[in-house]
Amino acid sequence: MDAAACKQIFDLCSQSLSSTENEKFFEACQLLCSVIPTISHDVFQSLPNNILLDNLGNLLQCRLRNEQRAILIDVYACLIEQHKSVSFLCTHNKNLFLLLVLLCTVELRMIVENHQINEILERQQHLAACYLIIEYTIAAICQSDDLTDDNVASVLPKLIEMFNGCVFLIDQIIDNAEDKQKFDTILQATVRILGIWLSQEPIALKELVEPRLNKWLTYGLNTPTCAETFKKFLEPILKCYEDD
Repeated sequence: MDAAACKQIFDLCSQSLSSTENEKFFEACQLLCSVIPTISHDVFQSLPNNILLDNLGNLLQCRLRNEQRAILIDVYACLIEQHKSVSFLCTHNKNLFLLLVLLCTVELRMIVENHQINEILERQQHLAACYLIIEYTIAAICQSDDLTDDNVASVLPKLIEMFNGCVFLIDQIIDNAEDKQKFDTILQATVRILGIWLSQEPIALKELVEPRLNKWLTYGLNTPTCAETFKKFLEPILKCYEDD
């Protein structure tokens, strides 16, 4: 798909993103989630950095129903994955980016703290989109000049609450899931995002994580499909705690 065709699709979708009440809102979001990942890197780089962002930002500030918030987050995740960064969002409107992060933490807590654990299986793809946004946000917090200390302070409490939810989910799967293998992908993704955060802020959740680490590693390292992920993202945290 060339740049002209992409722009035509984006312009068409933008008309349907004028309001969450637009009857074609969901259809447009679903189309964008299908199209954006298929655009080649070169073509995507030729498009304006702010493409779709005004419309998406306006919607982000609306009173959103759960399913509307979820699909908007999915669209943002597709854009972030193409950019491999959140810098374009910070440059466009930093306050809207921070709002996106806050909404994403709320969304994640709703998913990971659900006691009906099997319902999470139905939302794997959306969970992955949320984790992707958080992963690039952590990178921006730790490795770029896009966010000030005040910006970070405004989202940090919600991030900590969200990671508390991730700890809950890991425990839920290891302790309570009847068919644990069905949750391998979710478990690895959750361990990965928690490990990325703890590699930057090992003390932030130490009281919560440290008593569980040996149990998690015993399970993960003895589960062939999970062993590599657990070893890579949790063993360094255990060593850090032991050295502390």
